[in-house]
Amino acid sequence: MLHIVVCDDEAAFAENLTRKIEALPAFSPRNMRVCCLTDPAALSAQPCDLLFLDIDLGAVNGIDVARALRPTHPDTVLIFVTNYKEYAPEGYEVNAFRYLAKGELDDKLAAYFEDALAVCCARRQTVELVCGGEPVSVPVPALVYIESHGRDQHLHLQGAGRDHLVTHTTLAQLEELLAEQGFLRLHKSYLVNMAFLDTLQSTGARLTDGTLLPVSSRTYRASKQRFLAWKGRQIC
Repeated sequence: MLHIVVCDDEAAFAENLTRKIEALPAFSPRNMRVCCLTDPAALSAQPCDLLFLDIDLGAVNGIDVARALRPTHPDTVLIFVTNYKEYAPEGYEVNAFRYLAKGELDDKLAAYFEDALAVCCARRQTVELVCGGEPVSVPVPALVYIESHGRDQHLHLQGAGRDHLVTHTTLAQLEELLAEQGFLRLHKSYLVNMAFLDTLQSTGARLTDGTLLPVSSRTYRASKQRFLAWKGRQIC
């Protein structure tokens, strides 16, 4: 089931947008559900694969809401529904996928929705690995980072029912396997999911949950360029 959330402090607009989404050709009532919210505080407890979020939420700024949401919902595809495009640069900080002007719903909603669905499907992908002698389907969106210790590669996960797996698949093999899934080799012993990467500096990397990882000084510039390019693709 794909969980779609519309969050806008204007109930009439939120309900209208919900109806428009449910009427789109790409919308499937069999495997999609739309939840309509007017209180952004309810977002933290809401399953959310695709979020249509207003920026002007009265006393609350939608950018700040998205910042608070990202640590627990790193893979949510975020579309800001707004008339304030001057906030676009700040969208990079929260990996906004699109900015949809409220006056352009009829013209752009269908295309943006289809693009967002494609990203949602890609983020639901899994990789098959042997962990502890057993084949395991590892959900790629839940894989935060991989840490190498000799022959063992330690997989750190979030929101997947378990937070740690160990495989003998080499880090080089995992890097190749995950190259198209937004993973970045920060260091000879670390491979990170850029969806969980908050900041990247020559002195180290910080993940959205506060975890600190080392960064190779030799490859820092190339890693930084790849990270910035990846962030740009998430919003463009």
